[in-house]
Amino acid sequence: MSKTKKLDIFNLFYSGAAVVILIGVIAKLLEWPAQDLLITGGLAIEAVVFGVSAIKFIEVKKDSEVATEATLSKVAEGLGNLSTGNIITGINLTDSYLVGDSYKPEYSESSWKLLEQMDVLTLTKDMFYHPIWVNLKSEDYAQLTQLFKTLFDKKLPNKDALPFLIKFPVAFPLPAIDSLQLTNKHSISLIEMEILWKSLSLAGSAYLFEKALIEEASNEITIRPRNHDEIQIFGGASADVIVHAKKFHEANLIVSPAQYYLQDSIHFNEVDIINYFIQEANLRDDIEITSLTNLLNQKSDETKKLLWDRFDQVAYDAKSGEGYNLLKSLVYSASQFKNKQNGSNLLLGKLEIVTDNNATIIRKDVVNYFSDVVYFGKENEYNVKLDELFTKKVLNNKKYFTSLIDQLAADKVLPIDELNQLFNLNKEDTVADLLKTLNHHLAKKNTDPTGAQLSFVLLCKVFINS
Repeated sequence: MSKTKKLDIFNLFYSGAAVVILIGVIAKLLEWPAQDLLITGGLAIEAVVFGVSAIKFIEVKKDSEVATEATLSKVAEGLGNLSTGNIITGINLTDSYLVGDSYKPEYSESSWKLLEQMDVLTLTKDMFYHPIWVNLKSEDYAQLTQLFKTLFDKKLPNKDALPFLIKFPVAFPLPAIDSLQLTNKHSISLIEMEILWKSLSLAGSAYLFEKALIEEASNEITIRPRNHDEIQIFGGASADVIVHAKKFHEANLIVSPAQYYLQDSIHFNEVDIINYFIQEANLRDDIEITSLTNLLNQKSDETKKLLWDRFDQVAYDAKSGEGYNLLKSLVYSASQFKNKQNGSNLLLGKLEIVTDNNATIIRKDVVNYFSDVVYFGKENEYNVKLDELFTKKVLNNKKYFTSLIDQLAADKVLPIDELNQLFNLNKEDTVADLLKTLNHHLAKKNTDPTGAQLSFVLLCKVFINS
């Protein structure tokens, strides 16, 4: 390896001027005649050298964030012949569903013609490009290109251009996929739907179920814009959930095709759907409530209670039978609570029965005592006739509940013993129960107690407190 020597001019003047100055200092000390000339000459040379060295040029590197046609044309002039491989930095080619082609194109055309061939110079607002799509198979990318043209009126660059665009020294802008606008309803195939889902998922977009809806009807799959009150639900949910949604909420809950890959993309899960059913249920529609209670029978007590909480009361007309079908469903629902007492309390707290004379009674209005005489006290030393405590009308209230239970048993809603337990009629009232019922009636009628009633109340309190 040969080496050549080059004289450093600036170093020569720096050092030479310093030598002259040093000699001038020696001349000054020894008082030589040329002392002033030497010092002045040396300092003058140093001043010139420092002045010249103050002028310096530095290189400035400019980064271009967005490629335009003007910058591309300038860069293209110096690119020369290009060759690209199938190794794309930062992109994983090993995913099981991303098996791409063995990609090793060779280009021999001039750079400018190559740019035109690959549509690089037409990356306008109508062009879409994402580097991750290089991993799609050629046939999938071809279908994606057609889908983007059909659905969004957008053009994709040629598949061969993707590696070149990724490695290009000027950064290309990546359009926001979520800004795509779907304006019309289109029919697509199952294969096209999967390709579209795969491509958007690779690009990290949730566009498909935020702005668009996919549904299957009459052996046809359609994709269309989503209205503000519409919700996409997964078609692979429980069969009874899908049936209920289609029957009672078809206008708002749009069922997707039952393709496995869609499940994780639809964020409105089955729990959300059940809660939607409960909150949007028409409480006056017996058929809908029956369908919904059947759905909830296998759910938790907390979920069942969400439906019960929507009812202020459940009215049943004993004379006309109005409300019986709704009551049947709710009676069975109450029996399905894991905590049986909670189910019973909800039913008895909501149920109102309209009697033959149009009066309204609840379970607290019922006297469930089997004897005509009530004995009480430590040794049963006190007694009072039942009809002295309660009017005949009140004593007849029980028949409305027993008649309802008989009808429910005849319709095979539940066995009669389970119904008696559910309505809290399986055990005879205690003296304490009778006292509560009497106090309830006195408060309800806002009347003063009779002598027999007052004696019963006072003696019972003494007896119970003792």
